[in-house]
Amino acid sequence: MSTADNRGKPARRALLQAALAVPAAGAAATFLDTASAQADSGAYGRFDGVSPRFALAVLPDTQYLFDADSSDPAPLRETFRYLVSERKEANIAFMTHLGDVTEHGTRDEIELAADTFRTLDGKLPYSVLAGNHDINGSDDQRGDSAYLRAFGPARYASMPTYGGSSRDGYNSYHVVSAAGREWLVLALDWRVSDAGLDWARSVLDRHATLPAILTTHDIASSGDDGKAQLSGNGQRLWDGLIRGNDQIFLALGGHYWPPGRTVLTNDAGHDVHVHITNYQDRYYGGAAMIRLYGFDLARGVIDVETFSPWFLARDPEKRTPLEAETIELTGPTDRFSLDIDFDTRFAGFDQSVPPAARPASAVMPRGTVAYWRFDSAGLGGGAGTAG
Repeated sequence: MSTADNRGKPARRALLQAALAVPAAGAAATFLDTASAQADSGAYGRFDGVSPRFALAVLPDTQYLFDADSSDPAPLRETFRYLVSERKEANIAFMTHLGDVTEHGTRDEIELAADTFRTLDGKLPYSVLAGNHDINGSDDQRGDSAYLRAFGPARYASMPTYGGSSRDGYNSYHVVSAAGREWLVLALDWRVSDAGLDWARSVLDRHATLPAILTTHDIASSGDDGKAQLSGNGQRLWDGLIRGNDQIFLALGGHYWPPGRTVLTNDAGHDVHVHITNYQDRYYGGAAMIRLYGFDLARGVIDVETFSPWFLARDPEKRTPLEAETIELTGPTDRFSLDIDFDTRFAGFDQSVPPAARPASAVMPRGTVAYWRFDSAGLGGGAGTAG
């Protein structure tokens, strides 16, 4: 946790149904549009690893929800329930927590948080990393802790995405199958040691053809203008790991607020997107707000949205003004799109062949009755019906 300058049920469908059929130019996919029958029924579906569209859920600092006698896990439970219930509709591949799970890192706080995370177990794979409020000691060589006992390697061992952990147990990696290819997710301790950096480099070397997303607690800070700059720890990660590994195209951190983002150029001359995600300064400690990164390989874009499932679940007529204004954040650092030519960006290390195209009916959300089809020039090619 830090400031940048040291100061009813959810209404949703995964993506706009038209967007799933390739939307008009400039139309962004959104996760907050129409009512979801799956959410209403409490059911959840399986993930489609072949569809060119999938979502990565990102959860920042939840520390104020696990703060001694004032702890309240309800917002986080609702966020997790939402992700599980919407996994099929939003095609959510994975969730990653950016650290500072708890406020003091005590055994009671950690155990309550660990119990809350069980909502996801067996339903949605995830990673968690330690923030400065979760542990004592300067780096990942600190040894045993309540955090490590709850969120160490044993927690992820049964997940299909889990690849392994560093010897100390504080760093882990996952291989996520989505959009017909594999993606590497690195979850690094808030103060990764030299040994931890060596471990991370070895993971990248062993998975040299996979695009990689780096997650950690402290990587960048931002002013009110939303322009992120690397923190001291972020600069160390950039120099020692990110800039020389072209696989890393997205780096995510929390710790500081307000949110911000920037684009850096690595040694290969390619873009690396660096984002800060943290809402603990907002009403109810952020109320377990979630950020969804909607990857769309067909459109060459990542659409980003930030919202609170807990407040979405409230009866609209009973929401307070503070709850209403926190349901969804729409500022330029909370709701935006990244244009990425994935094939070109990954060409230097990934020669995999993208999956064959499927008929529109195979990727349409249930209930779609019509869609727009566009030709390669982006011109209208006529309407189609879902069958």
